[in-house]
Amino acid sequence: NTASSSHRAGGVVHSFDDTFELAQQFMDLGLYIGLNGCSLKTEENLNVARQIPLDRLLLETDCPWCDIRASHAGFGHVRTKFPTKTEKKYEKDCCVKGRYEPVHIIQVAEVIAGIKGISVEEVAAASKANTLKLFGNLSKG
Repeated sequence: NTASSSHRAGGVVHSFDDTFELAQQFMDLGLYIGLNGCSLKTEENLNVARQIPLDRLLLETDCPWCDIRASHAGFGHVRTKFPTKTEKKYEKDCCVKGRYEPVHIIQVAEVIAGIKGISVEEVAAASKANTLKLFGNLSKG
């Protein structure tokens, strides 16, 4: 049984790190492609991410995993750094070293913007619009 254009799935393929051909099959089903640090490790990953249309893209962090490390192909596009500490106790304006946190989503946006040659604001706006299309208005008010 195949999905028809009148009945399409809705959802996100989380932490995508495969081929563009597979991404296209998922997008043809109406799914969004979620990208995070694990999706941006290799040059091949960056090539795939570059081809994903902004209207099918969702930014992810996969906290506390999937950080963008210095050894990753996308690291050169990261501009925003955060102070870190080794102690795993809350401290305002400080992240725990080795733990990816929601605030790091800017780094994913920076890599996507860098490889696509567009602004971080454009990437963020597209991801926000896609999030609202997929999940609806999530505000409490």
